[in-house]
Amino acid sequence: MSSPDLAIKTGGRELVQQASALYADSFRTDPVITYILHNIPEAKRLAYLPKYFDALITAAALNDASFTEIDEFKCCVTMMPPGKKVDNPFTMIQAGLLSMLWNIGWGPCWRMIFEFSPMTDRCKRKGMPGIKNYYYVFFTATHTSARGQGLCPKLLKHWQEISARDKFPLWLEATTEKSMRVYSRCGFEIVEELRLGKGKVGTNGLPIDAAGRKSAKEELVGVPIWGMVWWPEGTKPVVK
Repeated sequence: MSSPDLAIKTGGRELVQQASALYADSFRTDPVITYILHNIPEAKRLAYLPKYFDALITAAALNDASFTEIDEFKCCVTMMPPGKKVDNPFTMIQAGLLSMLWNIGWGPCWRMIFEFSPMTDRCKRKGMPGIKNYYYVFFTATHTSARGQGLCPKLLKHWQEISARDKFPLWLEATTEKSMRVYSRCGFEIVEELRLGKGKVGTNGLPIDAAGRKSAKEELVGVPIWGMVWWPEGTKPVVK
């Protein structure tokens, strides 16, 4: 079902609370978020998600992120502008993210800062060689009641038009096969499939199965992430 002609709205820090609430609900079973916080018991982890996303999205806002939403936050894209990064230590401290992660154990902080970020940064350099300025799709989410209506592609198209105007590529990481297929249909190209927590967790981000038993070693294949890029016409580097 295609989306109706709904108005797209964009704002800044004033939209942090609404954006973080949508993400906390939408990413309850996301394998990457689960892996980052997997040392926390499930009930506590799920209860913690609103605080986690509030701090994470606040850090993005402090680095000039834009929050583009449609139909009263039925779908939202958080976009980092060229030259800005969420893992700015000063703003992470200011947003309270580091202290919160530290309070629940060193593991989540290490996995986010020393595993996820370096891995995805290497993928960016591979996929966008020599490119320093690009738009970064930090998060996208669609409310469960509005999925399948084409809202996310509509918001991505909005940013592709801005990207084309500025002649900067768009970068994102897909954290599920479903989202990867959506982004592919929107014109994003897969640069590389990455694996977080290989040898430690399964594809769901957990070291245990649904019954609470430790997974067999051969099942600990890690969480797949797809680094993806969209190029405005005429900007993609020529590979020699």
